[in-house]
Amino acid sequence: MRMRLVATLFLAVATVTAEARMLTVAIPGFPTLGLNPLMMTNLPPLYTQAAMFDALTWVGLDGSAKPQLADRWEFTNTNTWIFHLRKDVVFSDSRPFTARDVVFAVDLLHSPIGLTYTVNVEVPSLKSARVIDDYTVEITTHEPNPFLPQELSLMRLISPAAWSKGGDEGFNKEPVGTGPYILVSRDPARMLLRANPSSWRKPKIEQLELISAPEPTTRVQSILSGRAHMAMALGPDQQGQIEAAGHHVLVRPEPSMINISFITMKESPLRDIRVRRALNHAVNKQNIVDTILNGEAKVSSQPAPAIAFGYDPDIPPYAYDPDAAKKLLAEAGYADGFSMIAEIYAGTSTFAPLVYQQAAADLARVGVKLDVRIVPIPKYSRGLHQGEWEGTAFGVDYNTAPSFDALRGFYRHSCMWKAPWYCDETIMPLLKEALGTFDIEKRRDLTRKVLRHQRGQASGLFLHDLVRYDAYSKDITGFDMIAGFIPYHQIEFKEP
Repeated sequence: MRMRLVATLFLAVATVTAEARMLTVAIPGFPTLGLNPLMMTNLPPLYTQAAMFDALTWVGLDGSAKPQLADRWEFTNTNTWIFHLRKDVVFSDSRPFTARDVVFAVDLLHSPIGLTYTVNVEVPSLKSARVIDDYTVEITTHEPNPFLPQELSLMRLISPAAWSKGGDEGFNKEPVGTGPYILVSRDPARMLLRANPSSWRKPKIEQLELISAPEPTTRVQSILSGRAHMAMALGPDQQGQIEAAGHHVLVRPEPSMINISFITMKESPLRDIRVRRALNHAVNKQNIVDTILNGEAKVSSQPAPAIAFGYDPDIPPYAYDPDAAKKLLAEAGYADGFSMIAEIYAGTSTFAPLVYQQAAADLARVGVKLDVRIVPIPKYSRGLHQGEWEGTAFGVDYNTAPSFDALRGFYRHSCMWKAPWYCDETIMPLLKEALGTFDIEKRRDLTRKVLRHQRGQASGLFLHDLVRYDAYSKDITGFDMIAGFIPYHQIEFKEP
């Protein structure tokens, strides 16, 4: 009897210990504008948003929309879609999720405060939403948009009751969503979350800890030391070390390409197209891919990754030709070169600074001094969202997520952005025509024309398609990173 009691107590303790285990994730940083997922849609906010919120859809590795809060959808005409919602979803404040919550989100986006949210820029075709019944909602667009189901994966839904209590400020303190985790506490270096017992995506691990580690080397050490079970946004230079320790590195192409964007809204040599083309000829991009990325990426020939819809395989990259670069610089009046500043954000992947520094070294050979400055994420965000740049260039991607549509990048890299750094009015009629075309084949043709124009204008220093390196511990299973979405609910600890 005593032995049976001891065994029972041991099993109970073991069960409690297992349930109380904490999954720790080292990420580059936390959202700078708050926890309302409608405010920001890019990384690093995606690391936190996937834990607390859901959208109508999510996007798979093939670029297709997958069911999330909506289990199916169809379009009734080129501007009208019907989404059928799951019936087993409740918010973490115990309120049932219905079509009215979708309408609330769309209406909020169109309110005075909502117009400042990034989702408006990322899903500009979104016009209105109407309740058909509790679990059916009609969504209309300003213009035809065949990629609306994919784009709505960026509209992560929030509890109207929670937001109404205190607006963004109150919601940032007590965010309420339908995701697998609920916020417990937060400080500048750490977020602690617990499992949401009412989530339809019930997690297998009771607690989730997100730690802010802006330096990539710190994230690497966190997984090597056992401090973290996942370390996001690393690079090929750490892959061998991590795998030698028995851990894993997920290497996956992303629907994005990396470039150094030129700020032509300021007076500088970069306003001259000959200078912009010269800089593209001056950098040996294939050498960067071969030596820094272990040949796992593709040299960019255009402002879109090779896996994007509309990518044109017939557009060649700028040839590496320092002599041609010097000739163009001389024609533009800069035979002796010039100096420029490019800002990149702290916490980017471990290889990104190496890429930018190698580009700077190549530019120096044609007389252009590129000062690469690593800045904190808040400072970088002010530049991106408010135009507060010190220099005349910065490192950023042409991100086609979530739709894998090559035109996605132009929501930022054009006159449409709220704080444009490059605004070419001559391309806007063609760009708007392409964005408003529902016919897929016609849209593909128009997209390729846009890409050819932008490539010819050399709007940035096109470098390489993006490849992600994310590490996860040998102690866990179920980890994945799918175009910015982490299915936290699938992750579990391996049996000891």
